[in-house]
Amino acid sequence: MVLISYKTREGPQFQCGGTIINSKYILTAAHCVVDKKIEGVRIGEFDINLDRDCEYEPDKVICEDHIQDMYVKEKIPHENYQRSPTLNDVALLRVDGEIFLNYTNVEPICLPISSSLRSKSLDNKNGTVAGWGYTETGRESAILLRVEVPVKTEAECKAYYNRNNRDAVKKQFCAGELKKDSCNGDSGGPLMMKANYNGVNSYVQYGIVSHGPMQCGSSFPGVYTDVREYVDWILNNMKE
Repeated sequence: MVLISYKTREGPQFQCGGTIINSKYILTAAHCVVDKKIEGVRIGEFDINLDRDCEYEPDKVICEDHIQDMYVKEKIPHENYQRSPTLNDVALLRVDGEIFLNYTNVEPICLPISSSLRSKSLDNKNGTVAGWGYTETGRESAILLRVEVPVKTEAECKAYYNRNNRDAVKKQFCAGELKKDSCNGDSGGPLMMKANYNGVNSYVQYGIVSHGPMQCGSSFPGVYTDVREYVDWILNNMKE
């Protein structure tokens, strides 16, 4: 996971998330990029209040203090991004330099590139959403949280949002339920599912947190950009 930092009057602030897709590129939402003053990205964070993150297991303690703060060399929002109604809410960030991928707290996400992963039905399956967004306390979380959310069918999503736009229906999906949802600050982060990826059981990113109801955690699900519909765009916009 990646935190995106923005220039504000109060100083740098983390407001969106993203995922590492290789040593140079971050995948996020276009609304996290368009008309935004990005300060940089932070890679490998868990608890933003601590300089050193530790995991406590029964027989050992694993600590990692290799946080990578990097500048952004290039912002690449989708050329047909539309704010309202939201369409093509996907973007790439190219970092200045290369992300060091060998630390234990850094791992690229897999994309649904193969035909079998692209054609997989997500209906009624659970996905994992992760981020540092707002919680029931009304504040952003200092630690990286994750929650399992059910993916709704296309018919359910259309009923919730009364959507008739064919592109929106085709290129987005809904997920979440009461008290299980993404929220402000989670934008740009992933909805992912475990899948067989080249013989390994890995997390594959199927969604990008895009938008949702005014009240997070309500009975209305959140809306996610469907990564399967943008794999070609992602690959075509990455440079060597």
